[in-house]
Amino acid sequence: MNALGRLDWIGLVTWAVLWLGYALWADQGGGRARSLMVSIALRRRAWMREAYRRENRITDVGLIGSLMQSATFFSSTTLLILGGLFAVLGTIEKSAEVLQGLPFAARTTQELLEIKALALTLVFIYAFLRFTWSLRQFNLVGIVVGSYPTLETHRADDDRAIAQASDLNELAGSNFAQGLRAYYFAIPLLVWLINPWLLLGGAVVITATTYYMEFRSATVRALYRDASDDR
Repeated sequence: MNALGRLDWIGLVTWAVLWLGYALWADQGGGRARSLMVSIALRRRAWMREAYRRENRITDVGLIGSLMQSATFFSSTTLLILGGLFAVLGTIEKSAEVLQGLPFAARTTQELLEIKALALTLVFIYAFLRFTWSLRQFNLVGIVVGSYPTLETHRADDDRAIAQASDLNELAGSNFAQGLRAYYFAIPLLVWLINPWLLLGGAVVITATTYYMEFRSATVRALYRDASDDR
């Protein structure tokens, strides 16, 4: 770790604090503020209740399958990225020469480049675990929905079964979102390969951008739009 300079340490600590701090705050509902995750969580629960009441659940199964395909895609993509990072680690000397030729590139050593590549690798390993766990949870949602009784055999809602499906659906969505967030916060580490100032600035920009997308974007406003907005 002696290869890390003072600015590298400042940027790395700032990046870690911003990511972890934002994740903890956002996953707790952002102080009960309107957000993408809170709104979708409510709709996931409404979906599982309506699925219980439907006679034909082919649409619900199709939607769950679509969500599983998204998680599978990102899991596979993350594996390809990890393969590329391991290739970089195996050719670290050549990679250092390439980076030195980039504009604004700071002077680097093979040891420092190894640390940077390893940090990126750890982030994408975390993302892979999140996506694969999300995939498994979506699979469990499908099983629980498949166990719903037919309309002919039930008279009232089974709140326990609905709650199970809703909780699993929400957890799967949360893990998928955390995997995507890891992709966002991998960007500052990527530009850190060029210059530590880019890591510091990138961490601030990515945090602000992620906050905007999840709390202030037009998508969030659309999800919270009510009938009074049409007047």
